[in-house]
Amino acid sequence: MIGDVVAEFPAANTPRHGLAAATGPGTAFVAASHVCPATGAGSIRLLQWWSPAPARELPVPEPVAALVAAPYGSHLLAGGGSGCVHALALPSGAVASSFRAHGAGAVSCLAINDDGSLLVSGGDDGGVAVFPLIRVLDVDDAIGASPAADPAIYRVAAYVAPVTSVVCGRGGCNAVVASASADGTCKVWRLADGAHLRTLALPCAALSLALDPTSSSLYAGCSDGRFHVVSLNSPGTNALTATTSHASDGSASAAALVAVSLANGCRNLVSCSEDGEVRVWDLTRGLLLANAFWASGAVGGVLVVRRVPGELARGGGERFRLRDGVAWTRTRELAEMGRLLRAEEETATSVELIEMNAGVYRRCLRLLLREVTTVANGGCRGGVKDGNASD
Repeated sequence: MIGDVVAEFPAANTPRHGLAAATGPGTAFVAASHVCPATGAGSIRLLQWWSPAPARELPVPEPVAALVAAPYGSHLLAGGGSGCVHALALPSGAVASSFRAHGAGAVSCLAINDDGSLLVSGGDDGGVAVFPLIRVLDVDDAIGASPAADPAIYRVAAYVAPVTSVVCGRGGCNAVVASASADGTCKVWRLADGAHLRTLALPCAALSLALDPTSSSLYAGCSDGRFHVVSLNSPGTNALTATTSHASDGSASAAALVAVSLANGCRNLVSCSEDGEVRVWDLTRGLLLANAFWASGAVGGVLVVRRVPGELARGGGERFRLRDGVAWTRTRELAEMGRLLRAEEETATSVELIEMNAGVYRRCLRLLLREVTTVANGGCRGGVKDGNASD
């Protein structure tokens, strides 16, 4: 991970947790929630790698922040400011269903477990709720359900402060889920039934969380510009666990870390601050800094997309194909050369057609001129004069 720019899009006013990758049959989008600074109107932009402009601008019932994509890119789930979650069918953008996830306050974060069966929602009301994904995406069930019906499997009044991040470990319904709050605490739960496993005290609020594949280590990107590593293998279910801090910036007033994510088969940790500094850490060598680079402008979130060249998604769709900077540049150059060659061939074909038509027009004009000249010279046409045929 060297930080070469492989694609760039127009700036969007995207809130935290407002990025999602939606891959499905024949499509591969990056979705970004957008709130217009002037009017406050909300929308979702679907972005494509080969186009600098949004492929589509999806209208939403209300301004939304948190986004997460359903398996195979069939739907996009968006958390609104009213506490409702809206399921949008892709690529049409039609609202398939809407349901209330939180009673008061906005939906602050969303996550789907690794087998795509459960949706976890965190809200500004301090609550964490878990929903069966198949139910919230069922249009017929949503139409026939009573407005008072609660689609949640269970709800947990986890905090008194807003929930800032949720993340699911591996293991399907038997996995653990970690949540963080603005009060500086992280809690670990059992996803199956919401049983509380432990509470972790952090020196400040965690804005983003990441779990390793074995759910033995929790990485928290915090508002103090540091990410904190917490071991979940220590004994005791409710014991406060000490954290190990690794500065993303040497200064005491470092910008807040808005995102942490695992990459390259969980060999690297990517951390990003809100001022645009991206750092890549080597987990195999004890959290040594592997690389650092800057993104242009302020950053509200980071999305790590797997590099899977030639791999096909289920259903025949092609996943994202990411290349390094040099290969990407060569690919773009070849694509541009191909486009210019096609344009040149089309121009040559058009010129040939114009020349053919011009030849036809010239012959027609000569015939017309011959007719006019014959009539003007006494009405002789084709060897006939005054009705007498010439020998």
